[in-house]
Amino acid sequence: MKNTTLGFLFASGAALFYGFMPAITQLAYGAGAAVNTVVAGKYTVGVLMIWGFILITKKPWRIGRSQAIHLQITGVASIVTVNLMAISYLYLPGAICSLLTFLYVPIVNVCEMIMGRVRLTAMRIVCVVLALVGLVAVVYTPSGGSALNPLGLVIGAGAGVAYAVWTIRMGSPKVKSVGAEAMMGYIFLIPAGVTIIRCIAEGDALLPAGGKQWLFILLLGVCDGFLAPVFFAAAIKLTSASNASMVDTSEPLIAYFAGIVLMHDVISINAIFGGILIIAGILLLNISERRDARKQLS
Repeated sequence: MKNTTLGFLFASGAALFYGFMPAITQLAYGAGAAVNTVVAGKYTVGVLMIWGFILITKKPWRIGRSQAIHLQITGVASIVTVNLMAISYLYLPGAICSLLTFLYVPIVNVCEMIMGRVRLTAMRIVCVVLALVGLVAVVYTPSGGSALNPLGLVIGAGAGVAYAVWTIRMGSPKVKSVGAEAMMGYIFLIPAGVTIIRCIAEGDALLPAGGKQWLFILLLGVCDGFLAPVFFAAAIKLTSASNASMVDTSEPLIAYFAGIVLMHDVISINAIFGGILIIAGILLLNISERRDARKQLS
């Protein structure tokens, strides 16, 4: 299987696991877990699973000093992103939070074009527009719907900017030789340590209380702390940060339907229409990338 196709599959897997994050996070809050407890638990489980996987499978993990510094700074961007996202869930519906976070898609695409990592093409612009219009359609609230909290909107937008920084740094040529598992293992050391310290400093519980909290936080740790980030890092390496972020625009669509299944939200026609636009953008980008790859080989 070609790298481009495999990269799109990894990005799709990441979007699937990330898409369930808002609903499961809100279920954890509903079970009485504090924000710090949820974030600390997710990262701790994720880090333990990533490094356990690396050691058991004997994946390469040693890196140079400059790479280590680069990844630790990326870890700071990661903790800023996740904390802002976690706080935004307290003020806004999960799908709205995902939409605001996905401001990172145009930011990443523009930055990578400026840096010369990807080419500026009409097809790429069309795909970005389709994805963004689809995102808006998925979470569009018709007239008469409930108003959105302004503070939540600002926090969610801030998460999108931090996410863009995180994604661009993961696609840097400096860490091209670092495996996806090792990359996320190093990046997540910072968030895990910081959130544990915050739990202690603010008096929040380090461990979940009760079976429901344990279940939801373990699910977040496995899906959002281990599988999704490793898949996303692998997708960036196999394609580019721009391509991986484009495929990841399906995440809010998944979040929307996860809300229907887990939170009993009601489906809408505009969500279906938005989903079609998102999928169309992803398919067009995939076809375009594969066509360009064939031209380069011929």
